[in-house]
Amino acid sequence: MRQVNSSFAEKVCFIDIKHTHIHAFGHLILPLRGTLNLQASQKSIIVDQQHILLLPPACEHSYYAKERNEFLVFFIPHTMFSHNGVDEVKHLEFDERWRALRFLMLSECQNKQTNTAAINQLLYYSFQLIQQNHKYPSIRYLHENYHTGISLETLALLEHYHVGYYSQWFQKKMGVSVQIYLQKLRIEGAKQLLRETNYTILEIAQEVGYEHQASLTRIFKQFEGITPSVYRSNSINK
Repeated sequence: MRQVNSSFAEKVCFIDIKHTHIHAFGHLILPLRGTLNLQASQKSIIVDQQHILLLPPACEHSYYAKERNEFLVFFIPHTMFSHNGVDEVKHLEFDERWRALRFLMLSECQNKQTNTAAINQLLYYSFQLIQQNHKYPSIRYLHENYHTGISLETLALLEHYHVGYYSQWFQKKMGVSVQIYLQKLRIEGAKQLLRETNYTILEIAQEVGYEHQASLTRIFKQFEGITPSVYRSNSINK
């Protein structure tokens, strides 16, 4: 098994034959040209000009590419992952910050006297960028669209998971089921409208995603212990 004791990078072209393996080091994969298809941790992932990928150590993955491609691939010792608290696959948008970082990485990798310390510094910055800016797409989608009809299939697709696995993943990450999380978001939205508007209870119910007033009242009382009307009255009298 290949050992990686210090960080380094290579330009890699992937072939169209599916290959599966696992190793004790991690990868940071940045696009240069083409598309890479990869499966890891129950996810089906496409790495292209709009995405980057971080694979932690000991993560079994399968990959192949159907077209001409080239990627900048960093080989990262497991110690760097443990020091930076990253332990799962990260599939992120390739934005302007990553574009600038890739330029610096390419410049360093093309230097005939490559400085491992300089590469490590760029990788540490990469980890910081990932930790500071990574938001789970499905969680963001729930917060932005809780007032609409939301399917598990849509949420699972956003995380590149199968539906069954997504429910388990969500419960582990958030401590509650998708349904409970969605209900809490809707109740918080209803509470704000009860405090700040003169909408009727029916109008508020429909604003936060319930067709009928009775649905909001039942779930509101379940979480808050009182009805929406009583909550509004109490808020006014404070």
